[in-house]
Amino acid sequence: MVVDIGYTLNYSYNQKTTYNINYIPIGAGWPFNPAALDPTTAGNTSNSIQQYQGGILQRTIYPGYNGISSAYFLLHNNYNALTFNVSKRLSHGMQWGAVYTYSKAMGVTSYTPVVASNNEWNYGRLSTDRTHNVQINYNYDIPNLGKITGLKPLGVITDHWEFSGITSVQSGAPYSPPCAFTSGTASVTGGFTGTPDLSNRCEVIGNPYSNIGTNGNGQVYYNAAAFAMPALPTGPNFSIVGPPAIGNQGGGSGPLSLPRVTNFDVTLTKAIPLGSEKRTLRLQAQAYNVFNHTEISGINGYTSATQAQYSPTTNALTNGSTLGYINGTFPNRVMAFSIRLQF
Repeated sequence: MVVDIGYTLNYSYNQKTTYNINYIPIGAGWPFNPAALDPTTAGNTSNSIQQYQGGILQRTIYPGYNGISSAYFLLHNNYNALTFNVSKRLSHGMQWGAVYTYSKAMGVTSYTPVVASNNEWNYGRLSTDRTHNVQINYNYDIPNLGKITGLKPLGVITDHWEFSGITSVQSGAPYSPPCAFTSGTASVTGGFTGTPDLSNRCEVIGNPYSNIGTNGNGQVYYNAAAFAMPALPTGPNFSIVGPPAIGNQGGGSGPLSLPRVTNFDVTLTKAIPLGSEKRTLRLQAQAYNVFNHTEISGINGYTSATQAQYSPTTNALTNGSTLGYINGTFPNRVMAFSIRLQF
């Protein structure tokens, strides 16, 4: 048996990205006409600050031009992992191994020039971040009962079987619950940040993992009431009277994680000798996700298609009863069979 404990550090820097060098600064679209954010004017595209004040005129870096893309080398990321590996060599027909990785993958994968600190705004978990990862592999040569007992007819059925498999348990992928005003209400593009070049983020107002459980829809995986739209500092009729509200949810791929994925893949092989060791007929059955275990790939509120929606007048969550439930899974059990002649 071999046991190995290790630590891995990967760090990359000066990674390339592109960004708009002719951006509209935060707050450039203010002050707004009080009527521009009136929630009763549903469908009024004049609420867009580009149309309200003329997007080209607001681009003060290179006036008269629209957005201009340029390359920049400033992205960076890091990966830290503690690894534990144990392997048992072949003995009495059995060999197995297990690997456990406890890791964190963080970094900055985009550049947002309109904010004061790009690191503070965009630094966070990478999409590849998986805190826990366990992989177990095994292979077992089933004892040849016919050979042991000397009964050749029995050996036709019981001998030359091999059982192997891989079991994996892995933390779920990170995500950021998106949020927006209810559909059908007035567009408020730029209403939170004062620029179309920066979208606001949700406001975290509680613990997303508290007060969750089950109800008629099944298991709930996060508390949508822990998030809200940023509170706009407003005067009468939604007129803007304060600074931009950009939200505090944080950068990266998100503070939350989908449920862990547990998977069992197995293979059963029967070898039939054909007169000599050089000629063998191999019958094989493979099963992926053999127990047909539910492996969650998405939940309501995970993407913009099922995002949390809030009232533009009260900031109250309007579709909380639909959020946090499973809406996507990885494939069900898959089985494959093969026959191979070796000679």
